[in-house]
Amino acid sequence: MSGWKSTGGKALIVGTLLAITQALAGPALAGKFDGVTLRIGTWGGSWKANMEERIVPRFEAEGGKIEFVTGSPQANFAKVVAARGQAPFDIMEILDAQVSDILEAGFLQKLNLELIPNKQHMDAYQYNENMIGSWHTQEVICYNKDKFAELGIPAPTTYKDLVRPELEGRISFPDINSGGGLANLGSLAYATGGDENNIKPALEMLKAMKILKFWSQGGELVQQYQSGDVYASVSNAGWCLRAKNAGVNVTSVHPFIKEGMVGVAKEGWLGIMSNSTNVEAAHWFLNEYLDEEFQLLFAKKSGITPINRNAIARMGEDPVIAEMLVLDPVKIQKQQRTDYSKFQISDWTDEWNRMVAQ
Repeated sequence: MSGWKSTGGKALIVGTLLAITQALAGPALAGKFDGVTLRIGTWGGSWKANMEERIVPRFEAEGGKIEFVTGSPQANFAKVVAARGQAPFDIMEILDAQVSDILEAGFLQKLNLELIPNKQHMDAYQYNENMIGSWHTQEVICYNKDKFAELGIPAPTTYKDLVRPELEGRISFPDINSGGGLANLGSLAYATGGDENNIKPALEMLKAMKILKFWSQGGELVQQYQSGDVYASVSNAGWCLRAKNAGVNVTSVHPFIKEGMVGVAKEGWLGIMSNSTNVEAAHWFLNEYLDEEFQLLFAKKSGITPINRNAIARMGEDPVIAEMLVLDPVKIQKQQRTDYSKFQISDWTDEWNRMVAQ
């Protein structure tokens, strides 16, 4: 009997202590984003897969769920326009060519930059109260070193170096409707003495290049190199890197544009939609997108250049990447950027179409 009393007494004491501990501790800790579903308007494929690999599990660990509304930024922008500003996502990928239109339409809410501490690893020009930079590409001249050696052609340093009889019908250039089409046409305009209001010199040089193909899908360009149809192209460095990884002996050159300006940059941005109510979670996502580890993973798998300076520095540890990309933030800032507020895209498209039709 005494043993029963002793055991029961101990159990009672333990139970009481546990109840007291639980009472002091309060309710069970909840995830920071329990019940929150965050929707992201972004590209599909490997682009989305990068986020699924790194960001989604971390959000789910906080109790939330991320869904993707896939499509190009142009397609997602059209969805918002059609819905009169009621976006079917909380966050949207934005191309530099869309910035003026989306700000003018009032589709974004102001950011609280204090909730994005990873901005400390960015340059000041890469964020503002409306949007935050997410990536950039470096638009380059990519060329097959073996073919150039066979033909006795020196490595190009300018677009003009591609105007050669040996390269007629062997050059690929981005279509104006492709992701890099406008940026590269703009840089070609500057390199030939024009600007956003005068692309005629650029179009004349394109005719002189005797272009084989105006490409619209990066995978298509890689296939052109693999088949031997193309010896040189204009593209972002990521596609040149993928051609190299596919076994073609290519490298990239950052074209001389004008004195003090070498290379071409195209930028991506992220913004929170004006109708989003998941404001805290959206800022969390933006901060995660700029995290050093995600930026590094994203850059290596997608061929873009990170925004996070620490990630940029680590990119240099790969000798192939170091050969093909500019990794000095000061030099990156000085690369040519097209100012899309200075012209009407429809005007450029009309001139382009007339050139292609000739």
